[in-house]
Amino acid sequence: MLLFIYFSINSQMHNNFVFNIFRSPSLQFRALEPSSYILSFSNKLSLPVFTGSKLEDVDNRPLQIFLMNTEGGQQFRTSLPQPIKIEIVVLDGDFLSDEREDWSSEEFNNKIVRERAGKRPLLTGDVAVTLRDGYASIGEFSFTDNSSWIRSRHFRLGARVAPGSYQGARIREAKTEPFIVKDHRGECKFVLLISHNSLTMNLACFLD
Repeated sequence: MLLFIYFSINSQMHNNFVFNIFRSPSLQFRALEPSSYILSFSNKLSLPVFTGSKLEDVDNRPLQIFLMNTEGGQQFRTSLPQPIKIEIVVLDGDFLSDEREDWSSEEFNNKIVRERAGKRPLLTGDVAVTLRDGYASIGEFSFTDNSSWIRSRHFRLGARVAPGSYQGARIREAKTEPFIVKDHRGECKFVLLISHNSLTMNLACFLD
């Protein structure tokens, strides 16, 4: 009799557990976490980076984001049937200091850096873009604060699917290499000086 009751209770618990997995969106999302889709910046960031200066890639072009498929151990560009909203964020430079190539969404989100109290948003400009046909171009955007106030003294740029904008399998976030952001007043520019007899190029530092 006791054996029959025990079996009935455990069978009911199992059925409830299975039912809740299929009913709960959060549990469904966790089941979909492993995915071959990743976001990727198309090129490296142009350095050095100064506050207020437009962020571009090493070819002085707007940064781009691609949707990549890593199925079979290779990376190739791909696309999804519907457009997806992408959010550009700032990450702590020590994110993945162990050089891992994979991470969870929770790990990524925990390393997002927000602005200091009383300061403007850390990134301003075109920080929300739409991925269409597996591709998105980021317009003008820039930093409003330097990176010296966090422990690592470095930032990374990150790109993630905007929360609530996509319900499919997880798309892993993109990240750049760590870099330092300096105040604009420390920016140095080459100035061409023209004299009567010669042309000279000097390095001038402007202290705004």
